[in-house]
Amino acid sequence: MTLHQLVRPEIYKGGKRPSFSAAYARAARRYGFEPGRNAGFAKRNNLVVKVKSKDNKETDHEVPAESIQNGILEYVVPVKIGTPGVTLNLDFDTGSSDLWVWSSELAHASRYKGHHVYDPSKSSTAKKASGTWNISYGDGSSASGNVYTDNVTLADIVIEGQAIELAEKLSSSFLQDGGNDGLLGLAWPSINTVQPKPVATPVENLINKKQINPPVFTVKLGRGDEAGFYSFGFIDTSVTPNPITYAPVDNSQGFWQVPSASWTLNGQTKERSGNTTILDTGTTLLLVADDVVEAIYGEIKGAEYDDQQGGYKYPSNATIPEVSFAVGDTLYKVNAKDFAFGDAGDGYTFGGIQSRGNLDFDIFGDVFLKSVYVVFNQGEKTVGLAQRDD
Repeated sequence: MTLHQLVRPEIYKGGKRPSFSAAYARAARRYGFEPGRNAGFAKRNNLVVKVKSKDNKETDHEVPAESIQNGILEYVVPVKIGTPGVTLNLDFDTGSSDLWVWSSELAHASRYKGHHVYDPSKSSTAKKASGTWNISYGDGSSASGNVYTDNVTLADIVIEGQAIELAEKLSSSFLQDGGNDGLLGLAWPSINTVQPKPVATPVENLINKKQINPPVFTVKLGRGDEAGFYSFGFIDTSVTPNPITYAPVDNSQGFWQVPSASWTLNGQTKERSGNTTILDTGTTLLLVADDVVEAIYGEIKGAEYDDQQGGYKYPSNATIPEVSFAVGDTLYKVNAKDFAFGDAGDGYTFGGIQSRGNLDFDIFGDVFLKSVYVVFNQGEKTVGLAQRDD
């Protein structure tokens, strides 16, 4: 079984990351939260906005789609589509369920440099299918088109007759984004957007066609230029000596949502009865409740809220507390390397843990996921995590 290696887009070579504000605005776009006490961004009237300050939650300005698109993910995955096939660099996203690609149906597709384009007329296995798709995001950006079926190769597995959503129209922010050639959704099939009837996701097809056993996909997100991998139907026990512990998944919203009822700060356990979290490779930050955020930054000498950027920062030479969060009944420590999100200027660093706004669940994005190896078991509706030591 081969592992499906992740690649960093050119703009993130050498371990660079998206801008803090773009990463935060992207999460607001996806989950549509109001700011609560500490979130610097919100979604209002279907637009993503920056709020004025910690104490003034009025809208300061709308965040343009182009800026949010600059928060594109740090990892892409090369996927072959068609026969003989073209390799596209796709975002693998556990927070959505569409497989959509840049296509020859896009007007002037060849004009956009840095993109690979799928052309069904050049594939002997392509077939036109019924249905259309349309994804519109809260910043006014959108993607839409029609549907074909074709062979899709994930790692060394060929999925025959996989539904592929071809982009006929992309809004300008996508056209300026040179990081990926589309997206492969790994969330539950119920949130697929094809009309009049949703189509099966790649993982759903792999399970239904009995092409993978166990019925899982796994992810290890790397750091710097060590990008990591996805695997399908294979659990790589060499990633970490620590055990994989499983928790039940609530997929009623289409997401990988799991219990997270406790956390620790410098070894002291704090209960969060009834709390849940979504494991989302399509979100960069780790977003938690306001009281948790305030407790964490209250332990960092010199930490302060940056009204202009919309989140907490701390002196770059400060000591970071040890923080861990539960998934199921097991606590997982956030690696200090990932807690430090990026340069905030004037000797400060943005924290990778920020407020979830008024959401009633957490979002564990890449800042958390880089500390663990994750097994998404779609067949048994569980998710397994193991603490990584790297």
